[in-house]
Amino acid sequence: MPSKRGFAYGLLAGTLVLLLAVMLRPSAPTVQRAAPAKVVQVVPLEQRVMTPEVQAFGRVKPKRVWQAVAELGGEVQDRHPQLETGRLLRAGTRLLTIDPLEYQLYLAQARADHNAAQAQLTRLEQSAVNLDDTLALEQRRLALAEAELARKQRLHEQGLASQSELDNQQQSALSQRKLVQELENQRRLLPDDRRVAQAQLKVAEAALADAKRRLAQTEITLPFDGRIAVVDVEEGQVVTPNTVMLEAHGIDEMEVEVAVAQHDLRLLLPSERQGDSLLGLSATVTLATAGETLNWRATPTRIRASADPSRATVGVVLEVHQPDAYLDGATQPPLIDGLFVEARLQGRERWVWSVPQRALRGEQLYLMDGEDRLEILPVQVLFRQGDRVAIVARSGEPLESGLRVVLNDLIPAVAGMELRVEEGTTTPDASSPEPVL
Repeated sequence: MPSKRGFAYGLLAGTLVLLLAVMLRPSAPTVQRAAPAKVVQVVPLEQRVMTPEVQAFGRVKPKRVWQAVAELGGEVQDRHPQLETGRLLRAGTRLLTIDPLEYQLYLAQARADHNAAQAQLTRLEQSAVNLDDTLALEQRRLALAEAELARKQRLHEQGLASQSELDNQQQSALSQRKLVQELENQRRLLPDDRRVAQAQLKVAEAALADAKRRLAQTEITLPFDGRIAVVDVEEGQVVTPNTVMLEAHGIDEMEVEVAVAQHDLRLLLPSERQGDSLLGLSATVTLATAGETLNWRATPTRIRASADPSRATVGVVLEVHQPDAYLDGATQPPLIDGLFVEARLQGRERWVWSVPQRALRGEQLYLMDGEDRLEILPVQVLFRQGDRVAIVARSGEPLESGLRVVLNDLIPAVAGMELRVEEGTTTPDASSPEPVL
């Protein structure tokens, strides 16, 4: 027993000595090695002339929409054989006719009344001329009668003429004076009669014009080159006033209303604009089809009076002119109602700070400072043009020329990490570099 216990005590003591030796052994010196600088490609930050551009979407609709509304009632006659939905018809094409018989009779009666009123006025004018001539003649007779009366009066005073001769001459002079008075009274009434006849003539002229207008309303004629969109009438059908018979769309001008964010609209519009003037803006309308992309030049014309508060957008109306799109041999197909298209709005050229698209890392830009270390700069994208991006610093501080922009996607990207530019790797137009690990 004593020998076993001594062996156990000896083993425990040896173990403690070994542990103390390991714990009290001095540690070997360590040398920390710095991480190697990462090789990157850089380009200088510079200002360029760029054109702000905004992408938007909208639907095409015709600028001119014409509805043929029946202004009078009757049976539909002489419907054009090509009056069908989708047909293209030229301006001046007679599309249909409403039975004109009743309105032809109305026109004939109006013409007769007009001719009668015109004849009445002509008679009055001729009567005035005749009355003036008669009055002048009777006034001369009155002058002779009064001269003869004066002579008889002198003869009577000298005893050379009897009283009966004097009385007869006085009676003749009075009769002539009465006749002249009656003619003068008739002459005074002539202006009133003429005004009445002229008023009657104007009434007849108005009735004649109304009869012609009503007869013209029986023929429905296309006012412009257009596409028939809706037809709601058949030949032989009786229509009533205010019935919408058909609808046509103009084909030479189309409109596209696109929703543009308020921020983008402020970016596009020049600061010196007045009112709703969109001078200086241009646009392109694009329709992507299977294997083909079609483009039309457009003109921004106006801004809608109210904005969409839920989406913070403003409606901008674009006009597309296509006067030759429907002619034979046209190379560009026309826009038609209802197409969903993409629109790109371009503003005026301006000087901006610009970097390649591939230099952006979300909303950050990697810079290489003067000590060849990484600096991460938060930026705001103003707009894009091709493979370039216009930016401003989110801090509001002005950017400076000559700052070196890192093109590589650093993994991980730690502010202050050392960078190194290898000679021959700072080509801005080179393909996007691989991430530096």
